[in-house]
This record gives sequence, C-alpha cells and structure tokens, in this order.
Amino acid sequence: MRTKFGGCAGSFARFVATLFLCVLLVPCVPENGRADAAVTLAVTPFLAQGTSIQLGSAVSEAITSELVGHRDLVIVERSQFAALAKEHRLALSGLVDEKTAVRTGKLVGANYFLVGAVTRFGSIVVATARLVDVRTAVVLASFERISRDGEDDIALASKNLAADILATVTGKTPAKGKATEDYRYYLYEALGRYNLGNLSASIPFWEKMTRMSPGHALLRFILGGILFESGRYQDALLAARQAAMFDPTLAEASLLAGKCYFMMGDYYKATPELEKAMKLAPNLPEPYFLMGQSYKNRKRTEEAADFFARAVAADDRYVPAYLALGQVFFEVGALDEAAEVLEDALEIDGENAEAQMLLGMIHSLRGEDAKARRMLSALEKNDPNKAKQLRKWMENK
Repeated sequence: MRTKFGGCAGSFARFVATLFLCVLLVPCVPENGRADAAVTLAVTPFLAQGTSIQLGSAVSEAITSELVGHRDLVIVERSQFAALAKEHRLALSGLVDEKTAVRTGKLVGANYFLVGAVTRFGSIVVATARLVDVRTAVVLASFERISRDGEDDIALASKNLAADILATVTGKTPAKGKATEDYRYYLYEALGRYNLGNLSASIPFWEKMTRMSPGHALLRFILGGILFESGRYQDALLAARQAAMFDPTLAEASLLAGKCYFMMGDYYKATPELEKAMKLAPNLPEPYFLMGQSYKNRKRTEEAADFFARAVAADDRYVPAYLALGQVFFEVGALDEAAEVLEDALEIDGENAEAQMLLGMIHSLRGEDAKARRMLSALEKNDPNKAKQLRKWMENK
C-alpha cells in the first residue's frame, strides 16, 4: 500500500501565502479634489519576492487591464518601457525612487507613475504600490493589500488595487491626507529593501511603522519575522508576542513565537505557542512539523512521526515533513516506509538532494544497487557534496 505524504519548505519567507484584502490608501490630490481629465499613467512590473517569480508582473498586468479603457485615463504601453529600459538602462521595477520615476515618466509622457512590490512572509503575502506625480515628484498615495489565502486571491486583490488607484487618480477618493504621515508610505521602502535581500536596512522602516501604528498586529508580526530571519530571536519573540496580544486570532504570531522558543532551545515553552497556532489555523503545516522536531530532539520518535504525518495532512506539498518522516523511518529501520515517503517527496520536488541521498542509502541497504547508482548519478548533477557523502557511505556500509 502506498502512503501519500507531501511537503514544501518552512522558512519565514514561506510562512505565509496571503495578500492584504483590504486596501488602505493615503491620497494627496489636487485642491479641486480631482485630477485633470485624460491623465497618463505608467505602470511598471511589480517586484516579487518569496512568491511565484511571475507574480509581480501578473499583478501589474492585472492592474493595467482593469485601468485600460477608462475615459479619464491613458495607460502607457508596456512595450514603451522595454524600449526605454534598453536605451537608457533604467530600473523599471522593484525599489524605484521618486527621481527615477519622474525621469522615466517624463520620457514616456506620463503624468503619474505606479511602482510596486509583492512579498511573501510565510503564510502572509503583502502587495504594496506607490503612486508618484511626475510633475512634482511627490508620492500621492501608498496602497497596501494583504491576503491570507495565498496567490489564489491575486485576481481579486489586483482588481481592488486598481479600483483604489483609479479613485485616487480621478479624484473619487476619501479625504485628503499626507502620505508621509502614514505608515503605508514607508511600507514600500521597507518591502523594497527586504525584497533586495537587505534585511538590516529594512528593519528601521518596519520599526518606524510600528511606532506610527502601535496597535497594528500584522506589522508587529512582519517585523518579528524579519528579526527572526536576522537571527535576533529574542527581539523576534517580543514582536510576535505583541502581535498576538493585539490580535489573538493571528495564528502566524503564535507560530512565530513558537519558532523563536524552538530556535532558542526551549522546546517546552514552544509547545503551547505551537498548539495555539494549530488550534487557530489547522491547515498550517509548520506548527505540526516543529512539534515533531521538538519530540524528535527529545528522542520521542513515535510522537515525532505522528506530528510529521499531521503536517503532511495539513499540506500535502510540505516537503520538510516528507524528509523528516522519511528520516525517522530510516533511523528505526522501517526502510520500505521510508522509501515510500521519500519517493513521494521527489514527486513534488524532483531535485531535492536530501531525499535523493536518503533514498540512495535505502536502495543500497536493500541491495538495489542499480537504483542506488541512479540516485548517485542524480546527486552528482544536483548536489556534488551530497553525492560524495552517498558514494562514501555506499563504499563503507
């Protein structure tokens, strides 16, 4: 009988798959409360980090499609950007500053310039955009969306973003405000630096936002996640506990607190946090996985295997649970069960080196030399270091 197990990676950058489903915008429009008719808007591809590589472009394309055809709006064709970028070597996505936006907007004849980013923080995906007035180099509005349903909600999020952008550009907008006085203005800066891999440079922006919106649970959680990625587990724990205090239903905050305790080696304090996360969000695989690791570290193999299997049941594409469960079976000598689990893992991630190495060891122990050599050959292309380990193990087993 074949048992189905599954998996995906479980770092903070994979906690989440979710885009803000309520846009908050801070407009700053001309004194008459309405922009000039038939204005021209340039929309660049959004930068994507921790999500599908095409997601940034997909969001900007969807927004463009929603905006095209409005009688008061002209959208710059994407082909113009391609030619412009080639000629002038301009950065047209990601962390575009106001000067670049103004220069590029003038070159394509735009009145407004829209730049944005889509970023995943585990199970939460944040989309943010910034609207720049080409004439004044002023950021007119900052937009934000968060989704807890992953990329499945990208179409809805994009439509709503487009509606809010249109309201701002055409004047059908809430009361005027000053963008720099709202945390959303700094969200773009923070996400841009985070997406470029500069965690330390993004942290001051996140901290500034939490001071501007001290009761914003999600901001606290994201700050905690970035601190966690930076190895600052104690600071991350404090941010996670604050987030849970402001929003007791935020499962990701309890999960983050559990991860912090886990990384600090306090498995007993991690347990109630992880249990709370499981209760709040039964479909999150990582709390089960971490509970399994905790039991495994305490040499309680049976409980560990049970939690790894529950992680798979929560998300049948969660690869770390495959690997952990396969390792447990391997260590207790249940080679057939281990092989089934690892084969399932390779169906999802065909180049997973850890699964290939373990499966090669199992084939070798069972006397399946041809299969073991095939795993070794695959590893030589995929991960030469693990290939050396497997070859040495096969020679000395």
